[in-house]
Amino acid sequence: MSSQDAILEELRIQTRIMVLIYGETIEKELSKIATTDERKKIWVLIDGEKTPKEIASLIGISERSVHRFLNLAIKAGLVKKTWGEPPRRLIPYVPPSWIELIKLPEEKVEKEEEQT
Repeated sequence: MSSQDAILEELRIQTRIMVLIYGETIEKELSKIATTDERKKIWVLIDGEKTPKEIASLIGISERSVHRFLNLAIKAGLVKKTWGEPPRRLIPYVPPSWIELIKLPEEKVEKEEEQT
């Protein structure tokens, strides 16, 4: 492992620790812009891989709604969006209760099969 890799790994560890310590405070700040379940779902789905169009499709809302949220999150310094690239969170934290709001298609099928 190079010294640069070691430094990056140490930074990742420090970030994890800070998120664990300040998770509740981070959630309060996120809640100021993620005021609805749809916006919370958008936050959960922002992963640096999904485009706003894909996020909108997964949630069942308009792409414009996703862009409105992204603009708020960018202004708040919580999201980075480079033109032509998917948005990514600058704070690697998703409140656990928000994750439960997302039921991706494969999860729905599995749950329906379990119930039958």
